Amino acid sequence: MKTKSKILSAILSVSILSASLSAFVSGSFGVQAAESSSSVSANKYKLKDNIQDGVILHCFDWTYNDIKAELPKIAKAGFTSIQTSPAQPNGTGTWYWLYQPISFSIGTNGIGTKAELQSLCDEAEKYGIKVIVDVVANHLRGDHNNIDNDLKPSEYWHTFGGGIDWKNRWQVTHGSIGMPDIATENPYVQQKVCNYVQELKSVGVDGLRWDAAKHIGVPSEGDDFWKSVTQYGLYNYGEILGGPDDRSTGNEDIMKEYTDYISVTDSNYGKELRDSFNSGKAPNSSGNWSEKGISNDKLLYWGESHDTWSNNKDWGFSNEMSQNVIDRAYAVAASRNKVTALYFSRPSSTNKDSIKMGEKGSTHYTSSEVAQINKFHNAMDGKADYYTVSDGCSVITRKDGGAVIVKGSGSGEVSVENGGGYAKPGTYTDAVSGNTFTITSSTISGTIGSSGIAVVYDAEPEGPSASVTPGSTNYNTDELTLTLNFKNAKNAQYSIDDGAFVSYTNGQQITIGTNLAYDTVTTVTVKASDGKTTSDPETYTYTKVDPNAVKVVAYDNSSTKWSKVNAYFWSDDNKEMTSWPGKQMTDKGNNIFDIEVPDGAEYVIFNNGDSQTDDLRIADGNKIYSNGSWQNYSTVKPTQPTTAPNTTVQPTTAPTTTVQPTTAPITTVQPTTATQPVTTQPVTTQPATTQPVTEPSNRILIGDVDLNGTITISDSTEAQRYISHIATLSDNALIAADVNKDSVISVKDATLIQAYVVKLTVEDSYCGTYTGNIEPTQPATTVTEPTTEPTSIQTKNYVYFNNTDNWSTVNIYVWSSTDSNYMSWPGVAMESIGNNTYRFELPDGVDYAIFNNGSTQTGDLKIPDVNMIYSNGQWSKYSE
Repeated sequence: MKTKSKILSAILSVSILSASLSAFVSGSFGVQAAESSSSVSANKYKLKDNIQDGVILHCFDWTYNDIKAELPKIAKAGFTSIQTSPAQPNGTGTWYWLYQPISFSIGTNGIGTKAELQSLCDEAEKYGIKVIVDVVANHLRGDHNNIDNDLKPSEYWHTFGGGIDWKNRWQVTHGSIGMPDIATENPYVQQKVCNYVQELKSVGVDGLRWDAAKHIGVPSEGDDFWKSVTQYGLYNYGEILGGPDDRSTGNEDIMKEYTDYISVTDSNYGKELRDSFNSGKAPNSSGNWSEKGISNDKLLYWGESHDTWSNNKDWGFSNEMSQNVIDRAYAVAASRNKVTALYFSRPSSTNKDSIKMGEKGSTHYTSSEVAQINKFHNAMDGKADYYTVSDGCSVITRKDGGAVIVKGSGSGEVSVENGGGYAKPGTYTDAVSGNTFTITSSTISGTIGSSGIAVVYDAEPEGPSASVTPGSTNYNTDELTLTLNFKNAKNAQYSIDDGAFVSYTNGQQITIGTNLAYDTVTTVTVKASDGKTTSDPETYTYTKVDPNAVKVVAYDNSSTKWSKVNAYFWSDDNKEMTSWPGKQMTDKGNNIFDIEVPDGAEYVIFNNGDSQTDDLRIADGNKIYSNGSWQNYSTVKPTQPTTAPNTTVQPTTAPTTTVQPTTAPITTVQPTTATQPVTTQPVTTQPATTQPVTEPSNRILIGDVDLNGTITISDSTEAQRYISHIATLSDNALIAADVNKDSVISVKDATLIQAYVVKLTVEDSYCGTYTGNIEPTQPATTVTEPTTEPTSIQTKNYVYFNNTDNWSTVNIYVWSSTDSNYMSWPGVAMESIGNNTYRFELPDGVDYAIFNNGSTQTGDLKIPDVNMIYSNGQWSKYSE
């Protein structure tokens, strides 16, 4: 069934990871030199010196580079700190693997590298922004096959297992939560974690968020872990969902003991805030742990967290609540004195298994209501607060300061209590809506705008800013007129396509696009100054499109990997242009699918018949929906204006891999003779000139990712395309791409190839050497796509499962889209074939599977093809 859940704001992007050779030149892999740009005065944004005194933006699953690019906007929105996902190593893919790491160290994972983390910290410091890293210390990955060897002995692990009685504190600190519980009271374990903390500090990290902190004991329970790991001068806060245990009383003393070392979350209060606003009512409570004696300067509030969003309906779920409900909850949470608050950047997906590390979340944090709450929080630091409910509103007043008023629902006129008489009498302008409010010694009156949030105080005047009207857009005329604006400034400048800056007057108009070829992208950057302060540059993009071309929308299937992609269209008046699930889209190669937009269509849902995107309003011009946001999409045009030079068809800012996918099909790296039958395979498919004559032709040259016999920068690019899920690699290409032979294809491998190309020697690189006597894969007679063939011929159609959680039994329950009665739950036991791998012969017509051990299970899984293996939350082709 289709949904109609309109998205307020969910702009995501995926960046292709690349590594810097400057690290090699300096002699230290993984450490980049700090950028040379001048520091930005933290006072410019009035951010706080201490993390607890400010507010935190949780950049959940964002790459370090994506966070770095957003730092100017983050600072402008008033966030003192950003929080990253865990930096420990554990590959890529679904988000929760970051919470099952294999080591206590900074590693390469789906959000970046150690060098990129250090670069983020260096840049954040220029803005006065603190960096918090999520740390997993209660456990490591469950199978223990790949964890640090020195931590494998049983003496470092608790043996209680699962089945925790949540009212039993000992079981809470010793029991498994899906992964074996590490013995944090052990001095060697503590030293391992301390070493990791010091490593994080060495790259510029300012604070730590401790995952599953309630499962780690305190000194009165015989565990000195917190004493050990908090001695390095960093800010520390712990995730404590609910309380130290589930007793209704009796655990306040344990909570207070935690706060001797770390700040703690008040998740129950966050749940009350969002549940109240979701029901249209202002919450009555002014806090949870604060009312039980926990000091406010040791508390962290939120409207929602990654647990409430990403764990389906666990932990008081929030992903079915609107962003505005959460914004109202956050407004109350972040208006309090001494308490820090966390704002969560929502991923585009609400399904636990579809949320991927490395995918940038919503940028709604830049909205006026969120930014003005943050600025109020910073300005009111140290002023006592008073919470009351009045006229259906939450009212937070600050002594000798201002007030925040949040309606339980809707907007409109209010007259509320000036709690405690704290807010200073006077006439004020609401910083969110611009409406006038009057404060007397007893009341606060005015009209709350559409956000339902009013921020009323003597706000400092906004600094200079510059803007362009219209904002970034496509246009289908020969030229486009733009209006350049500024405010709170004496002068302003603009630049076109990174050219020299030119002064402009407020309201001045300029024209772009004249005689440019279709698909040319023009950038306009503006900035303004009041004589003392210059605004951060703002860049706008404008794409010229062919007015006579058929409008096309495309879908980037690189992350969803659907076997087919449909597009369902409808209009504002709910007129359907296609029946559900829509029309199948055209495969353009490289996981890009596109389709013509029917006349009158204003909305689309991309889907595979089962899974789907949210309801998407179709953007102007030809666009591709990639990783949660619309981006410009170019199609090859048969003609171009004769007055336009050919070079303008492909602007330098256009990505080379996704904008023109048809020009770089993956199959072109394979010899054309590879489609010949095995019995007639000519020896000329490996020309002698492409390999050193002293080496056998059936060996693999490490670093030669495109398997053409030479190592060039193209091989590094091909490795990066694989890492970013833009391209697939054959079995031999995967071997060639694993340059350091650590069984993981990562940015480090791509960088090692670059180093080899420029003739730099790196100790752990095998680039330029051979691994050998591996027979080349030979396709069957009828095969036309040899790159997808397994290394051995399958005589039956199987589905495989990698038992990474070490279940004692592995069952499979299967069904089809037309028949759900293939077998009874929990299915049948799978056949073990060694190496923790299990298989099951697929009956004809089966579409779906659930892997389980009778109690624990995966989600409902669409089987993408025969002879596929499900491992670590992802499907891939199985090969022996």
